[in-house]
Amino acid sequence: MPLTGGCGCGAVRYRIGVEAMFTHACHCMDCQRTTGSAFVIHSVYARDDLQIVGETQAAILPSGSGAGCELHFCAKCGTYIWCRYLYHKVDVIALRVGTLDDTSKVKPRAHIFLRSKQAWLELPADVPTFEGALDRDAVWPVESVERYNATRPGG
Repeated sequence: MPLTGGCGCGAVRYRIGVEAMFTHACHCMDCQRTTGSAFVIHSVYARDDLQIVGETQAAILPSGSGAGCELHFCAKCGTYIWCRYLYHKVDVIALRVGTLDDTSKVKPRAHIFLRSKQAWLELPADVPTFEGALDRDAVWPVESVERYNATRPGG
């Protein structure tokens, strides 16, 4: 089950050996802006689950929550690899699924912030959708909520 991935130039590589807590597609305007696309697909992991090799840099951008988002990207080519939403009280990250070596292994389990979804985009009928954020306790699998809650506090 290990997943591997990296940046566009190959200077940063990563490995994850556990299942994501949850994977969602986000259609908010911030994600549209930072991807240059209609949405982003993020998989949530404990920060300690990401084994990364290579130099990354970070920038903090505003986010819809008002808390900000710490984006981590390759210092050489600028590929955005993962982020940490600063409203989380635990040390979790959102990995950009598009940076995986094999993106076919991951499928979104929900679509969020549909209030800003592009009108031309058709979504699958069998995947839950939410106008805004989702309720983690109600939507995530119980085991994932337990893993999330057991993650050490972030900082």
